[in-house]
Amino acid sequence: HGPDGQGRIGVNLSQDFPAIDLTAFVRQAVVAGVPGTRMPAWSAANGGPLADQEIDNVVAFVESLGSGRSPAAPTATAFPVTPVPTAIGAIGDPGRGEALYAENCAVCHGDHGQGRMGATLTTVFAAINPQAYARAAVEQGVPGTMMPAWSDAFGGPLNAAELDDISAYVISLSGHSVAATVPEPASSRRGLVAGGLLFLVLLIGGPALLIVLDRRER
Repeated sequence: HGPDGQGRIGVNLSQDFPAIDLTAFVRQAVVAGVPGTRMPAWSAANGGPLADQEIDNVVAFVESLGSGRSPAAPTATAFPVTPVPTAIGAIGDPGRGEALYAENCAVCHGDHGQGRMGATLTTVFAAINPQAYARAAVEQGVPGTMMPAWSDAFGGPLNAAELDDISAYVISLSGHSVAATVPEPASSRRGLVAGGLLFLVLLIGGPALLIVLDRRER
């Protein structure tokens, strides 16, 4: 990522962050890794090399990259981390996803992903696996934010096919192409929680902000 987070093989970490609970989200990525990318888990509890205090220090530094300020002295805080399910190879139908999006997501993110109370979804994505981030966010939610889990496996209203479709549509909003599956009837899901998919953009458009710096000194 470069000594100042300006990007090398890894993406740029110095751009502005969306207004969400950044600390919780960055820490989740450092502790558990990011499915569908080269970002591994760095927590000693997950087989990585970093202790809790070291993770707190890295998170504080990453947060400082886009702010023009020096990183604040971190305070070690216990934070419950739920592993993000791997979503590699998730392929859906953006056409079906558009209908699901209009029914469940547009109220927060706008009719075309332009943003309202929820963040914009039309940001150009980093050169990683954007749909893996999108599907994981929709499936499990985003720790430390108002974004709930939408998968029926986690108490939400959407099945696996619908998760594929809606993540495919979200990816298409920024111009990324997604191979569509053979269309199948999607069951109607009405009356869903109006606040859906809030802050999805951080998992999709700003995964660079979640990726940690190089391993500690070797």
